[in-house]
Amino acid sequence: MNKITPTRAKELNQNFVKTRGKAIDIAIGKKDAISAWFSIDELKEYIAFVEKEGKQKGITVNGLRVYFGAYADTDIEIPKKNMSTVFFVPTQANLGSGNGGDGDNSDIGDIDGLNHGTMGEPPSATYPQ
Repeated sequence: MNKITPTRAKELNQNFVKTRGKAIDIAIGKKDAISAWFSIDELKEYIAFVEKEGKQKGITVNGLRVYFGAYADTDIEIPKKNMSTVFFVPTQANLGSGNGGDGDNSDIGDIDGLNHGTMGEPPSATYPQ
């Protein structure tokens, strides 16, 4: 398991804010979201869902990839307009893959991803909240 300490988490978050946050805020004209929250139950439910869907399709789900995304300024979810988000998609091993690194896994395009985490409060709050 690749755990990180709270000190390392704070360092990574502060580095994101210092190196990207201001540019993103300027680009969208407001403070952007810099965190998303998903409940443990929601994550467990999603993992069970992708494993079941994978089995039904004859696919072995081997992980989840996290993507960064952004809602459009025309999005119907008003609080999330122009805000950053993260979403999960399931992955499978590529045939003939090598050492199990990320490049050896591909997204599964016919199983739904997971989005709609809750933004931090306020959305631009840094770690820890």
